[in-house]
Amino acid sequence: MPRDHAGGTIHLEAHMASRSRSFSNDSNGTRLLVACRILAILALALAPASAFADSNKPRVFPPGAEPYDQSYGEWAVDWWQWALSQPVAANPVLDTTGVQCAEGQRGQVWFLAGSFGSAPVTRTCTVPAGKALLIPVLNLGYFAFPDDPPATRTEAYVREQVSSMVNATNLTTTIDDVSVPDIKNGYFEESPLFKVILPANNVFGLPDGFHLDPSVDAGYYLVVKPLALGEHTIHFTGSNGGFSSDITYFITVARSEDSDGDGD
Repeated sequence: MPRDHAGGTIHLEAHMASRSRSFSNDSNGTRLLVACRILAILALALAPASAFADSNKPRVFPPGAEPYDQSYGEWAVDWWQWALSQPVAANPVLDTTGVQCAEGQRGQVWFLAGSFGSAPVTRTCTVPAGKALLIPVLNLGYFAFPDDPPATRTEAYVREQVSSMVNATNLTTTIDDVSVPDIKNGYFEESPLFKVILPANNVFGLPDGFHLDPSVDAGYYLVVKPLALGEHTIHFTGSNGGFSSDITYFITVARSEDSDGDGD
């Protein structure tokens, strides 16, 4: 788990599927089959290219969108507060199997986790139907202590500590083998300043209720619209400096009492 303790500060990366129809062989049937083929060819010729491209695109909210009334930067804040508010024993970012994937989840958006280390991680997870998914493709957080020197608690200073994220490489995400395009240029975000209140037995070993303030994030996030019922695979990677991330999720979307819908 990378940490920078200079001045008490913590510097952390969590890079947390044709049906044919037969016709009779009489002359009318043959003419009907030929006519259907001609109409089909015309329809294909006249259809815009975007009609085919869109069918192969993952259902991801675009850059600049505000999924569920929040910007990507605001979702980044929620992600860090979720990730760091879970104790070590149940923390989904430390989890290497997916057994903790439901820990602390609430609301319309279900958070996937990165990792605090560079080893590949594979998780198996059941997600209620109707939940959007937040993917932390690659992110970097800086968390100041309340008693840090004033010069190291300014917005300019803390943002500078995560500025290297603009140089991230190998940013990829596939959803059911379909790639999300142009993550590097489209999905970079910088969060508002925020505060983290740590629980007992937290990942830093700090006292229960300890405040990390001001905190800030820079990174690449995706919000995926609710997936259809059934099995899905999500894989995301990224690198920054000496850190790399390689995360795979095998997800089952299932109905539950709290499900908002089935996806589509």
